[in-house]
Amino acid sequence: MKTQDNKELHSLILECRGGDEEAFSTLLTQYTPMIRKVISEFADGAYDRDELFSEGCIALHSAVMRYDLGQEDVTFGLYARICIHNRLVDLFRKSKAQPQILPYEAEELADFESIESGLANRESIELIMKGASRLLSEYEYSVLLLHIQGYKTQDIAARLGKTAKSVDNAKARLFKRLRAEFSGLVGGA
Repeated sequence: MKTQDNKELHSLILECRGGDEEAFSTLLTQYTPMIRKVISEFADGAYDRDELFSEGCIALHSAVMRYDLGQEDVTFGLYARICIHNRLVDLFRKSKAQPQILPYEAEELADFESIESGLANRESIELIMKGASRLLSEYEYSVLLLHIQGYKTQDIAARLGKTAKSVDNAKARLFKRLRAEFSGLVGGA
């Protein structure tokens, strides 16, 4: 890139850092073809192109905010491409890291002292888990399984790629449903 072009780019980056949305829009227009090229490497059906493009835009913004204007070894374009690529890799890793709902083993669940405030015995756990898989959404069921395994709200949120508030809300819903369905089996919950 020519020195004059470099100065213009650096000026746009500084304007973006100052909160100028028009400057970012200009950079986004310039780098859209590169973003589209990078996301084409990841188009496998797990995410649609619009979702991937949005992630690419977020990564471009992050690159704008973190690029070291004083260094000369790596151009902004290369740095932005690496940031976009890494963000998409992380996105796919997170989606693959989400636990798959596997059939539970009642024997293993019986080792845990409580779902929320205590289950009477292994038969109750079996009955509740069968009912839970029917009553709860896939997300709520995932939260329940992780909660039973002793994970705290923050850990569950990290594992499922959700916020702690979302996990807390899911817990409240799932325990309310389980209490309503199994009030005779869940002692005092």
